[in-house]
Amino acid sequence: MSESAGQQAASAPSLPAINRADGIARLMGDAALFARVLARFRKDYRHAAVRIRETLAAGDIEVAQRQAHTLKGAAGMIEAVPLREAAQALEQALRRGDGHLAPRLARLEHALERVLLELDADEGIAPAAAPVQQIDGRGAATAQLRALLEDGNGDAVDLVQDAAPSLTRELGEERYRRIAAAIEVFDFEGALAWLSA
Repeated sequence: MSESAGQQAASAPSLPAINRADGIARLMGDAALFARVLARFRKDYRHAAVRIRETLAAGDIEVAQRQAHTLKGAAGMIEAVPLREAAQALEQALRRGDGHLAPRLARLEHALERVLLELDADEGIAPAAAPVQQIDGRGAATAQLRALLEDGNGDAVDLVQDAAPSLTRELGEERYRRIAAAIEVFDFEGALAWLSA
């Protein structure tokens, strides 16, 4: 391990696993929404490191790179900085064809474990979801979704599910499905690309 990599590994534990203040600020001060985003991350990414390790063992570098990229985005959404940086380091190593993946994968596993320990301690205290705003008018759901995605607002996660009938009518089933899949993994840029297609 290089000196700079060693310094990064040494400094990582000093950072909080999740910067909650920045995460709430990212969602315009909506602490209840941030709690729901955390709960979703806990459910969807608990086994992310295991899946990446299994993908690498199967020799599928391209898929492992996409998995690391997706985890990086999800970690960024919850302001899990050490995990985001670990996922980014692994993604870049995979893109370069770096053969020394074990230290980067171990770093990612440790960072994810720290995040999950915090989230497991929070289990059961996330507030209930707020009532969904009713959407009327042709194209209104799509317009609202676009605005949320452009702002990086996590309300898009709830809207794409709760307004599914309206969005499907406005966008078509296939386009809606692709947008929903992107939002599911917090790939807001990808969702916007499909929305503008």
